[in-house]
Amino acid sequence: MSREIPINSRAIVLTEIEAMGGAERSVLALSRWLMQHDLPHHFVTYIDHVDMAAHAGHPIEVVQLRPEMRATKKIAALRQYFSARPKAPAPLMSGFQPALHATLAGMRGFHCLMHDTPSLFEDTNQFTAKRRLARWVSDKIAAHGLRSGGHTIVTSEYLRNETRLVYGVEADIARMGGLSDPQAFHLRPVQSELRMLSVSRIEANKRIDWILRALATLERDSSPLSSQLNWSLDITGRGSQMEAMQSLASVLGLAERVHFLGYVSDAELQQIYTQAHLFLMPAVQGYGIPAIEALERGLPVLLHRESGVSDILRSTPWATVIEGGEEGMLPGLQHAIGSAVAGTQLEVPLPSLPTEDEWAERVATLCGWL
Repeated sequence: MSREIPINSRAIVLTEIEAMGGAERSVLALSRWLMQHDLPHHFVTYIDHVDMAAHAGHPIEVVQLRPEMRATKKIAALRQYFSARPKAPAPLMSGFQPALHATLAGMRGFHCLMHDTPSLFEDTNQFTAKRRLARWVSDKIAAHGLRSGGHTIVTSEYLRNETRLVYGVEADIARMGGLSDPQAFHLRPVQSELRMLSVSRIEANKRIDWILRALATLERDSSPLSSQLNWSLDITGRGSQMEAMQSLASVLGLAERVHFLGYVSDAELQQIYTQAHLFLMPAVQGYGIPAIEALERGLPVLLHRESGVSDILRSTPWATVIEGGEEGMLPGLQHAIGSAVAGTQLEVPLPSLPTEDEWAERVATLCGWL
């Protein structure tokens, strides 16, 4: 932190900043909009592991509370920080965990960007009775804070339904726009080569395994995909499932065509996007900004109905939306590849897409920050 934080500065709260995922990128987009409109703001976190300022394209203020890393100490640090700022604008919690901690810290009237809900990542059928009780208690505590006067803001119908069901909150929808260069759009006819791309953290909910098994099935066909096109799949990102997915690709005989690139810089990612023809995102997730970014670059996308962004992409040849379980992945991938090769989308305008600025303005308005 380079200077004292003014009392009128709007606080955006993250618990720990451990990776630059979609949630972190979205609050940086909000920060950029606030800066452009001369609205003082700053980030508050327990600890910033990734130096978020280095990933921002503009100057940002990050307050690191640095408590002893035990739950009680973290919550006490949060309480102490905000109790010293009683006249500051109501803060914005970035996600469920900050909302839970804020409630436990005695904070009320805060706002929350509910990027995802825990149900997206947890299979409650596998819970022990103790774990199920702990989740129920956490949800009830967070619900108390979420219903204390602030706005809960989500990106999709799915998340609005989830927050209503789990927390008893009627959330406001603000659809996030992409983060790409608006000049990046160009059409990508497929000729002899098909380059597919996935951009995400490599976690179970991203369903990279679905993609790999579907591609392996296409390779085992009497007319293998590789006999028709020189195809490849680039997967960027890291996560707890990375080694398992690399092993699966090897077992399925795809290691020479599927490339796990790990973390890549923004400049490298731009180049990878430029070379791609089809974007794959069968994830279950609250929204899915990468699909918007891909479309803005002229990339057709395959996605699952359980990605919230599918709300606005169900009636366009630019998107193949699959539903149901893994059995829908193979026919969906066949359709998406066939459409990309045929150039079905090339003569059709992009669907109307939300913009980053529209999203940021709506969030700031809902927070009463203007």
